[in-house]
Amino acid sequence: MTLPAPPVTLRADAAARTLTVSFPTGAPRRAVWAALTDLGSVGAWLTPAAAAGGGRYVLTFDHEGHRHNKVFEVVECVPGRSLSGVLHDPGFPDSRLSAEIGPRGLALVHSDVPAELDEGYRAGWPFYLGRLAAALEQDAPAPPGTPE
Repeated sequence: MTLPAPPVTLRADAAARTLTVSFPTGAPRRAVWAALTDLGSVGAWLTPAAAAGGGRYVLTFDHEGHRHNKVFEVVECVPGRSLSGVLHDPGFPDSRLSAEIGPRGLALVHSDVPAELDEGYRAGWPFYLGRLAAALEQDAPAPPGTPE
């Protein structure tokens, strides 16, 4: 996998089992928020997502011929700003995900990452957030005076 533009920054703290991933974006906050919370938009950059009730969402990943269903359970939400919750990955200990939209872009923190999944998440998050950046750029309105 190659890092897409804009540059995605990954910081890993193996001792704390935490990955922090961020990228700058000039996309409007509402567009970034929709990309994180609208199930159709999530499916466009991450993976197909479906509501499971009670603030839970099923994320379906196909990897090496196997289908994996992970469940993200929302714990805290500040609309338009931040979202955090627990990621239930069958067969592994739960981990925590939080996303915050700031003035310089999006920051995602994945903590309590199971050791067995660390390498995959280190490669996966920059890849998927790069896809998110590309999706946001694709949906950005043309600057005034730009032919469509």
